[in-house]
Order: sequence, then structure tokens, then C-alpha cells
Amino acid sequence: MSNPPETGPKIGVEKAEVTDKQLRKALNVFDIAYLVIGAVIGSGWLFGSFYAAATAGPAAIISWLLGGIFLMFVAFSFAELGGMIPKSGSIVRYPQYSHGSLASFILAWAYFLSAITVPPAEAEAVVTYMSSYVHGLLTPTGVLTLEGGLVAFAFLTFFFLLNYFGVHVMGKTNTGVGWWKLIIPILTIALLLGLFLHPANFTAVPGGFVPYGWAPVFMALPTTGIVFAYLGFRQGVEYGGEAKNPQRDLPLGTVVGFLICMAIYVLLQVAFIGAVDWSKLSLKPGDWADLTSTVLSSGPFYEIMKISGIPILMAFGIVLLIDAIVSPSGTGWIYTGTSARTFYGMAADGHLPDWFLRLNRWKVPKWSTIAAWLVGALFLIPYPAWVYIITFISSTTVLTYVVVGSTLVVLRKTAPEAPRPFRLPAPYVFGALAFIFAYLIPYWSGFTTMWGVTALVLAGLPLFFVYTAVNRFGVKRSNAAILGVIYWIILALSTIFLIYYDIITPYNSIGPLPLSMKYVLPFVAYVVIMLVVTVAFIYVIHMWSNEEGRQHIRAGWWVLGVLFTTLILDFVGPFSVWKSPPLPFPWDTVTAAIVALVLFFWSVWSGIPTKDLEIVLREMGVIKEERK
Repeated sequence: MSNPPETGPKIGVEKAEVTDKQLRKALNVFDIAYLVIGAVIGSGWLFGSFYAAATAGPAAIISWLLGGIFLMFVAFSFAELGGMIPKSGSIVRYPQYSHGSLASFILAWAYFLSAITVPPAEAEAVVTYMSSYVHGLLTPTGVLTLEGGLVAFAFLTFFFLLNYFGVHVMGKTNTGVGWWKLIIPILTIALLLGLFLHPANFTAVPGGFVPYGWAPVFMALPTTGIVFAYLGFRQGVEYGGEAKNPQRDLPLGTVVGFLICMAIYVLLQVAFIGAVDWSKLSLKPGDWADLTSTVLSSGPFYEIMKISGIPILMAFGIVLLIDAIVSPSGTGWIYTGTSARTFYGMAADGHLPDWFLRLNRWKVPKWSTIAAWLVGALFLIPYPAWVYIITFISSTTVLTYVVVGSTLVVLRKTAPEAPRPFRLPAPYVFGALAFIFAYLIPYWSGFTTMWGVTALVLAGLPLFFVYTAVNRFGVKRSNAAILGVIYWIILALSTIFLIYYDIITPYNSIGPLPLSMKYVLPFVAYVVIMLVVTVAFIYVIHMWSNEEGRQHIRAGWWVLGVLFTTLILDFVGPFSVWKSPPLPFPWDTVTAAIVALVLFFWSVWSGIPTKDLEIVLREMGVIKEERK
């Protein structure tokens, strides 16, 4: 294996090893667990049960169970990796260790798009709940007014300041607030089940337990806040470089925190279903879909308490108004730190300038934290309503999680000597299931989401051309820039004219479309054009690259397979735009699982022992000299 050059982002991992050691080691196992709890119990508990019930009825309970079980395999896989190589910004660094720069860039870019939007989403959740008693923050359609936007930005700024002045400040503050975030949902569950339970809601109302069929049970996972809520499990791992005893505390804190949150969310959904009083909402019993047109839409649990007429519940509703600020804020400041560590991790991989690795006097990534604040604020503009943000977040984030199952298996082969205090049995089984479940969730988000996700992820490739390929793989910058600009033009024109105007616009106008070549041909043309152009342009970069670059590109082709197959399956399945989809449920999900399994084995076969992994293992003392 050749030696790295002495300058430039190619040795970003070596520079990161220096700053990694300077990060303040301040978090214990309880802090890690509460990072998980604090991130998971955010706006998801305030809104997730409401939107899930409107989508799937009482069967939303199954949705929460499925979401928890699916992501459990992903969480446990991250727990092994976190104990093995504890790194801040780890979710964008692990793919670099197992598959190199192409895979790590695509997945890091997709993760960046999602992680950066969580703090504004949480700030908007606060403002949405505040609108129950502060008028003028939302329009009648649920969009932030100018005043609401300014309040949301003020919360974003608070999240930033809490992170900027040290991980110990944020971590200990979060642990204290974590107790509140546990107690309030538990009291909510106990009070509603004990004082305002309507057992008939579960099976005796029209439609029964599964009023809209099983497809919405799965679609509820990414579109109603369920996946969005559970995604906080990784936060302890994201702060891995700042844990006191990461080999022990990261896996234990991650697993314990996730299981506690899963139990709370399932019980919250049970309590919400049982607390719906149809007469007080002026709805027909069993009319779950129309819950969104009632007063519950501005503050579900608060409004239920308020209209119950029971003094204890009405008084507790005031506590919920306070929690509506505390819970999302806690998640917001955690994700502000996560976004900063995403910038930090991308710089460590060589995808961003080295100054994103610089620390301030409190040993926090300085410019990464500032960038997370300012870029996050931009997302208050195009995504002005909470429910519009969460589908995008869930889909892009979980799309990046497919790598963890593959990385788990690849590192068993390329780094067998690395310490694994939390070691999963049957790594191929855990890895495959983690990969499949992570693949299915963005698939279930539907075509109307994935076409945008695909376009935005592909839009990051020119940045890979002009930065990573130039600085690390020796590609001439002018050639890469020309290639990148041409790619952007082709992507923009194809997406706008073949997908947006020809498919999405008619769908938005008339609803589900008839299965017609009028809509099929533009999609086929889009896939052929973008697949051919993407493969061709990356292959040109491959030819221009040095030997290391060619190895990294060959190891990353499978990520494009994940992106394009998800889009194609979404187009033909029941989560698409058709009145009668060509691939109905459940065969679509079976097909998607089989495709995911094939992609998993391709990704494992593609794994390589990267120079980045070697540097990390040598710094850990696992290996003593350069591998040959």
C-alpha cells in the first residue's frame, strides 16, 4: 500500500487524528444514554402519534413496533462499530474506512442534507406548539409567518450557543433535561390510560384495528415521524470521540437508550389511540384520516388534555405546553452538535477543507459548529412546516444507514484485530438485516419523496469531482469542474422536464394517475439518462485518478445501485403515483428486500482495507507498522 502524500486533504484523516485527541473527553455512559433519549424524545413524541394514527388508525401501534425492531438491527450494528472505533462524526467516517471516498462522499452528502435540517425542524415544532397560545406565529395553512420564522431562528441560535461553549456544557445540560424528557411522556401515558381511555377505539369503531389496510402501516414509518423519532439512537455514537470510556460506554448507552425510547413511543401511541373522543372532535367514530382537520393538529396531546374536561388532565396540559418547548429544544441542540460533527467528519474524510477540523478554546469544532447553525437556518425557508420536513429527513438519513450493515461485515475482515467490546453474533445475519431494513424505509417513503431525494443526492457528485477527486486522487481541477458543470445541467434539465413537469405536476393536479406510457416513458428516459451519465462521468474520474482513487471508486459503485434501485422500485410499487400500481403490496416489499440482499452482498464484496482505516488502527495501537 503506497504512502499518502504530504499535503492536502488526502491526509485529512491524519490531521483529524490530531484534533480527535484534543476533543474534550467529558461524556459518561449516562450522558451517552441521555444523548440517545434526548434526541429520540423530541418533537416526534409530540406529533408522531397523531400523524401515525391519522395514517394507519389503531394499527399505528404496529408501525411503532416495526420501526423500533427494524432500526434495532441498525442501532446494534452501530453499537459494535462505536465501541470498536469511537469517533466524533462517525456516521460519515465509517464508510471511508470500509469502502473509500466515493461511497463515503455520497453517503456523507446525503446524511449532511438530512442532519442539517433537524435543528430547524425541532425549532419549528416548538413554534407550532407555541401557536396554540401565541397567535401570529403560523398561517392558517400551518406555514411559519415572519414572526414565527424569527422565533424559530432564535431557538436555532440558542442551540448553537449551547454547543459552541463546550461538549461538557451541552452534555451535562442534556442529561439534566433528559430526566424531564423521560418523566413527562411517562406521566402522559399513565394519565391518559388511567383517566381518559376509550377501549372501543382499538377494534370496535368502523374499520377496526386496520382501517386502511396494511400498506399505510408501512408508509407511516417514514412519512409520519416514526423513523424521524427513532433516528436519534446514533447520537451517542456521533459524539464517540468525546466519551470518557467509549469502548464500554458507547455501546451500552446506545442500546439502553434506544430500548427505553422504543417502549415509551409504543405506549404513547396506545395512549393516544385510546384518548381520542370522537364526539368532542365532531367526527364520525373511526374517521382517523380526518384527525388532521381538527384542533389536534396544532398540539395533539395538549388539545386532548384540554378538551377532556377532566381537571387533572387540563392542568397537566399546561405542563405539556412547557414540554413542547423543552423536548424539541433538547433534540435541536443535540442535532446541532451532530450537524457540526458531520462537517467535522467530512473534513476528516477529505471531502471538506481542513479548517472544518479546527477546535475552539472549549475543544469544540469551531467552524463546523458555526456552519451547522447558519446552513440550518436556511432550511427555515424552503421547509416552513414541520410535517413537510420530516419525510425528507427520514428518507435521506436512513438511506445513508444502509452502509452500517456492510461496514460491520467488511471491518470483521479488514480489521479483525480491532477491539470489539460489544460484539454481535452472526455478523452476516445482523449486517444483512440492518442493510435490508435501512433500504426498505426510504423505499416506503414513496416516489413523490424519493425523486427529490435522488436528485439532491446526485447533485452532490460534482462536489466530489472538483474537491475530493482533485485533492486526493490527483484529478486536474479544470477537467473536473467542466465535468461537474455539465453533470449539473443534465441533472437539472432531466429532473425538471422528465420528472417534475411530466409526472409530479399531473399527480399534484389530479391525484393518482392511470398507468399510461405518457407517464412511464419520461421516467424510463430519466433513469436511462441519469444512470448512463452518472456511471460514465464517474468512470472518467476513475480513469483520471491515481491508483488509490481507482480503488476507492471501484469500491463505491454499489451505492449508486442503492440509489437507483430504490427510485425504480418506488415508481412501480404502491407508494408511487398510480391508481393501480404494476407491483402491488406485499410483493413490492418482498422484491425490495431481495434487491437489498443482493446489494448487501455486492457492498460486502466491494469493501477494501483503506489507508484511512490503517492510519486509525495504527493510532489506536492495534497495528504497529504499515500494512503491505
